Amino acid sequence: MAYVDDKAAQAKALVGKRVQIPVHYDMWMCGARYGVVTSIGGTNTHSPFVRVKLDHPQVKRRLKVWQMDYDYMQVLDS
Repeated sequence: MAYVDDKAAQAKALVGKRVQIPVHYDMWMCGARYGVVTSIGGTNTHSPFVRVKLDHPQVKRRLKVWQMDYDYMQVLDS
């Protein structure tokens, strides 16, 4: 359970931060690479994904970045 707890803490730390999404996501390949983490999704005990509001003007929906990909997200300074 330590791994799940670590990932839940990592998801909470990402909320409100500006990030670059992982490069293997299709939206990254289409040019939508940066955004802000807006919320954590999932049930109360688990947080399998975070939602990212992308900066690209053509993207209307929030992107789900799954728990296994948290380590591949790059947090930006600004």
